[in-house]
Amino acid sequence: MKLTLDEMILYEGDAYGQHGITAAFLNHTQGKTTQSSKDAIWVRWIKEEKKYLVVDGYHRIIKGLLEGQTHFRCKIDWFGKRQFWLPPKDQRFKLDLEKK
Repeated sequence: MKLTLDEMILYEGDAYGQHGITAAFLNHTQGKTTQSSKDAIWVRWIKEEKKYLVVDGYHRIIKGLLEGQTHFRCKIDWFGKRQFWLPPKDQRFKLDLEKK
C-alpha cells in the first residue's frame, strides 16, 4: 500500500537530534543514509486517529523526500500485539508543502 505523509504519524525528534525524523535527516546529511532503501516502511494502524504510526523507515522517508517522493510504499501491521509509543501531537513531524 502507498501512503502519503499526511496519512502517517512521525515523531519529530528530540532536542539532541538522536531520535525521530530529525535524527534520520541529520544522519543523511552526514552520509549515514538508509541501508534498506528497497524495503517498505513499516507502519501500525492507529484506529483512534485513522492514521498510520511509522514504526520503522524514517531514513527511507528522508531519502524519498529529498528525491521528491510524495507517496511511500508501506507494510501495514493492522492488529499487532506489540505496543508502540505514540508521540504526542505537539511532537509530530508535519511537512507544509503549500506555497505562499
